[in-house]
Amino acid sequence: MSLPESHCGAGRRGEDHALDHLLAKGYRLVRRNYRFGRGEIDLVVDAPNGALVFVEVKANRVSGAGRPLERIDARKIRRLQRLAQRYCWQHGQENRDMRFDVVGVELRDQGKPDIEHIEAAFIPDGSGYL
Repeated sequence: MSLPESHCGAGRRGEDHALDHLLAKGYRLVRRNYRFGRGEIDLVVDAPNGALVFVEVKANRVSGAGRPLERIDARKIRRLQRLAQRYCWQHGQENRDMRFDVVGVELRDQGKPDIEHIEAAFIPDGSGYL
């Protein structure tokens, strides 16, 4: 009998599936799990069109947990925007076209997960670099 998967384990597995999905679509990984202070951006990728994309991954172990974008509130969006500003400042990327995507991954015990990729899921608020 195996132990149930932890929340962190499911999150990591969701990120793995999300990254595989993005790479198959022509994205290129720039950074995984960018952290600053208490915040984290799951994936930073270059889109095929050249935009810098900050990706929030939402993994579900059970069906019916809602769409991934529904699980991101205004506070989380503000935190992601601040982290993206910090990332751009630290890496000299202030003048790049950029956006925020969300990838929802419905994990399954067996078989391929269901993946929903929402491009430009929310719009930067206009403050700072974004």
